[in-house]
Parts: sequence; C-alpha cells; structure tokens
Amino acid sequence: MTRRACLAIGVSTLTPTSNQALRFAYLDGAVLAARSIGDWALGSGFGASNVRIVDDGLAGDIPVTRERVQQAVDELFPSGAEVVEQLILAFCGHGLTSGDFGSILWLFSDSLRSKYCVGADRFYEELLLHGVQRITLITDACREAPRNIELMRLDAVRGIVVQGTKVDSPRFDHLASCQDGQLGYMVSDPMSGAPGKCVFSGVIADALWGIEPAAISDGVITTETLGRCVRSRTTERAKEYRLKLNPQCLVDPEPAVLYNTASPLQGAAELQPWPRTGNATTQGAVEAAGAPGSAEQILERVHTDTDFREQILGPGFGFKGRDLAVPADHFITIPDDSKELLQDLFELRHQTAHTPEKTQKAQALVHRLEADAAADVRKTAAGEVRRRLEQVNDPGRANVIVWGNQARILSREPIERLGATPGFETFRIKGDPQGIPVLVELADGTFTPVVPYDDLYAVVAPSTAGDVFQAYGTRNAPESYQGMLGSIDDFAAGRLRADSIDRLAADLRNQKHADPMLGVICAYLYRAVADYDSIRRMAYFYVAHSQPVPFDIALLGAMQVTVEVNGALQLHVPAVKERQPRPDAPALPDYVMQATPAVQAWIGGRCPWLGLGWDYVKDPRPEWAALVEGLADHAGTVRRSGSTVLPDKAAYELAAVWKLQLR
Repeated sequence: MTRRACLAIGVSTLTPTSNQALRFAYLDGAVLAARSIGDWALGSGFGASNVRIVDDGLAGDIPVTRERVQQAVDELFPSGAEVVEQLILAFCGHGLTSGDFGSILWLFSDSLRSKYCVGADRFYEELLLHGVQRITLITDACREAPRNIELMRLDAVRGIVVQGTKVDSPRFDHLASCQDGQLGYMVSDPMSGAPGKCVFSGVIADALWGIEPAAISDGVITTETLGRCVRSRTTERAKEYRLKLNPQCLVDPEPAVLYNTASPLQGAAELQPWPRTGNATTQGAVEAAGAPGSAEQILERVHTDTDFREQILGPGFGFKGRDLAVPADHFITIPDDSKELLQDLFELRHQTAHTPEKTQKAQALVHRLEADAAADVRKTAAGEVRRRLEQVNDPGRANVIVWGNQARILSREPIERLGATPGFETFRIKGDPQGIPVLVELADGTFTPVVPYDDLYAVVAPSTAGDVFQAYGTRNAPESYQGMLGSIDDFAAGRLRADSIDRLAADLRNQKHADPMLGVICAYLYRAVADYDSIRRMAYFYVAHSQPVPFDIALLGAMQVTVEVNGALQLHVPAVKERQPRPDAPALPDYVMQATPAVQAWIGGRCPWLGLGWDYVKDPRPEWAALVEGLADHAGTVRRSGSTVLPDKAAYELAAVWKLQLR
C-alpha cells in the first residue's frame, strides 16, 4: 500500500539575536500560505494522519524549531507505516542562498539565535530514508545571499534526523520562488490591516484550490500543469505589484495527478485575497546593517560600501540620498533590469507621508537595485576570468598552471617548476592515485586546493571580483577545453540552473577522461533536483577511467566513505539503474543514461573543490562523516562563490593534516 503525505512549514518571525543586530520583515502571509497548502492536502483526501502543518502563528508566538519539525516528521512516518508515494514538502518564510546552483537554506524561527540554517536538500535527503517515491518541493523563501558576517556563520544543518542508511533517487518536482541572489516577496495593504500574501506560494495555493484555470487540463491538475501555470502566473502577479520574480518550476517528466475536478475538494479554501495593487507594499529580505564596526566584514554589500555604490549608482544613492529628478543619462550605469525600479524609488521619495511601510518598501527596492548591480559585476568578472583561462593554448608538460607570478605550492610530492608564460607559471606535479591534493598559494597570500591528474592539466585563475576558478583540459582536445570554459563562464556569471544539467552532462567525457571540474558542477545541479543516481553514475565513470572521484561528487552523492589503514579515503559507489529518457528532451549519450555496477573509488581532494560545498561539511550522517572530518572548523572562513579559497591559517592547518610541505 502507498499513501500521499504533506508537510507544510510557515515561518513569519525570526527571533533576533540578543544584540538585535539582525532584523527580518514580519511575514504573516507565510503562515497563511503554509496553512492553505496543508488544508488543500486535507481537502484532497490525504487523511489527517498524513498532513502536518508547522507554523509560528500569525503572532509569531509559537516558534518553529527543529524539535517541532522533527516531531511532525516522526508523526508522518511512524514505524511500519505504508510507503509514501508522493510527499508535498512546502516551506514558506525567510531563507538564504549561496548564489549558485539552486542552493536553498531555510531559516526557522530560532535560526538566528541558535546560529543555524537548514539546507533544503539535506532536509529532504533525510526524508528519502523513509523510502519516499516522489517529492514535490515548494519553497517560497526570500533567498538573498548572506551578506552579513553573522549570517555567513550560520551552520547549515539537516534540520531533522531519520534512522536509515540508504538514500534513493526519487521522482522530484522543484518549485522554487526565485532565481539565486533574487528576492521573494509578500505583498500587503497597510490600509486594510489584513495579513499579507506571499506572491509565489499565493499563486500555488490559488492553483491547487482550482482558482487558476490555467492549472487545469482535461479536468485535472497535475504536477506538470501546476508547474507550467505557476511559472507564468507568478511572473504576471509580480508584475502587477511592480516586482520581478523568476520562479524555477522543474517537474519530473512523468506527471502525478494532484487534483481531479470530478471529486470536489472538501472544505473551504479560505485563501487570503490579493491586496489592491495601488495600495500594496512589498516585504522581503529586509535586514539591518549589523552591529557597529562590522561593515568591513560584510561581503561587498553595496549599500554599505560608499565607493562601490557611487561607482554603480551615482553619488548619494539610497533612501536618504539626493533628489532623483535628474537627467536620465545620469543613470547610464544603472543595470537595465533596475531602471523601472528606480521610478518606484523616485515616487516614494516624493510622498509627503513618512511611514514605516514607506521606509520598508524603500529598503526592499534598494536591495533589488543592489542585486541587479551585483549581478552585472559578476558577469563582467566572469568574462575577465574566461579571457585569462583562454590564454592557455599549449600546456606542454605542465599539469598545474597558475595565473600570476611567484606562486608557491604545498605538496606531498616533489614538484617541477617549468617556468613562466605570459601571465602564468607552470608546474609538473605527479598525480596521486589516491587523490591527495596540493595547495596553491595565490598572489594575495590565500590558497586554493588543486588535484593534479597526470594526463590532464588544471588552470587556476582569479576573477576581478575576487573569486578563483579552475578549469581542466586534455592536451589533445583543445575544443573540449574551450567548451569547458563556456561552462566556467556560465558558472562564474551565475547563469547555471538545474535545467542546464543535460547540456553539461553531454560534454562530461572526452576520449578516456571524464572532466573533473565539469563533473563537480554537474553534481551540484543534480543534487538540486534530488538526482542521486546521476551523481553516483558519474562517480563510476571516473573509476572506469582510472581517475580519482572529485571530492564534491562524493560529498553530494550520499555514499558511504571509509578510511583505509594508511588514512586514504575510499568511496563505496552503489549500483545505479538505467535512466529513462525524457520524452521532450534531446537524446543524451549512453554514459548519461546507462546502468552502472557498484565499485570502490579513491577520492580526489580532501575538501570541497567549490566554495559552495562547505555548506555540507557540518552535521554529516555517520555513513560519510569520515569524508568531512576536520573540515567543519574552517567552514566559516571560506566564501561560497567560485572555487575553494582558504586563508593562510586554515591552509597551513589543513596542510599539516594532509602532510603537505612547501616545495
């Protein structure tokens, strides 16, 4: 027997830290959204024992904590219960993102005070231990990148613990409110005093309850019709409120029926009405600037960096700035996406009434302008790092090539310094079959880990935005290297999304090699859609080509890791079933689709290749705890964009553990 279940979480209020340094907007609409989704599940016949709604109340007086959510999960999955055929997993409230690959971090009511955030993929990874066959993830959170140092220090945790050791790949539907680095919004009418309505989850609730006709096809709402409707309708709704939302709605090609109009829903919808557009205000990830003296620790936050703000937005930009009634050509540096928002801010400044709602809306607009400006800077820096990487035409005997002069390397093996080419220094370093890395010191005194492969060359180059990127190539395939640079460019510019995965996976292999950096990028994209089988399939192909499996693939694939007598890490890759083709997608190579056997593998590297991976080194499951042993203490020192960059203190401490020496 199988069943359907629903877990809906709504968080309106985040309990601030004791010094009140952080503040987030009150989102009463998040509670109503979670309740409307949970009530829909009850009205759809899921059964009371299969539905749990966990929220903090419209007054925010019943905090959502890990303990409360754990209790709800335990009640949904009692011992001996039938397998869950489909789980509707919904979160509405505040969240964060690392800025890459659909990373979603949820904030519970006590997250700020207890210094943690919940990784959405780690949360549902636990649920897969219950044998869930399909997860439909609905996440409506203001997913701004953590700019304040206190937010960066939040530990990314699983949020719940489930007994079990085997994670399977389910069918997976991914409905997320907005692109990385953008904000989700709640709209409200301050004149009415009514609770607000979250734009994305509000559209979803309307669709589930049958109020959006575009979600109904042939009398039913399926995951496919829901995703298609929500993607377009959210954009339309947001535009009505002068907002910009770009939801991600990726659903499994085999649709599941959510609602059949032949069997009317039980109970009343009780949906919050949409506020009148003329009076509506927006609320999103509004955050105080931080404790006095902490501005230096905020990562390039535009509104606290006067020089950068003036460079991008002109002098005096901000809520307390000069009059914006100036010639339009003065704003030539404003990103095109921001120019419509500028008019909103101009109108706010000329309102005679100064209210908290006015200030809050102005802050939200400034956040959005900053996000657009930061995206432009990232794209420009991505182009620069690509131009640097393209300068490598003939690596010769070199297998590690570093941009800059006088690079130093910490290594177990002796290194051969081959000399310098314009802009680069070149080295020959013996590849370790068991995947031991080297640490390359950069011009600013920081270090980045690199895994040398005997038959590949790795190129290390910084971007003008301060990130570092690595690309791998083969000597006999310059076209493959150029193609890889296109993927690095998309990664650096923040253009990669989960729907990029098939294109990247098709380019993964070249001759007798599997590109390790491209494999790492693919692993994060696969993880965003809970495709563990594809991560494990990639791991098999590195073994088949006598290459160590990149650390991040081992980290994301939920596979057992053991420590050998000599301290080497061995990865136990399980067998993977054949992947079924998508009917609406182009044909993919066999290595993306085929079944693969169980194998044992060595792991390339001893820490994440990408900064994003450091969100996964804390709170591991016992099966793969050996993989991340000793890394958690350094997680707070690594920025989450680009390749891993370690400050000198962390680098030397890890070098001692890995037995690396200056060569």
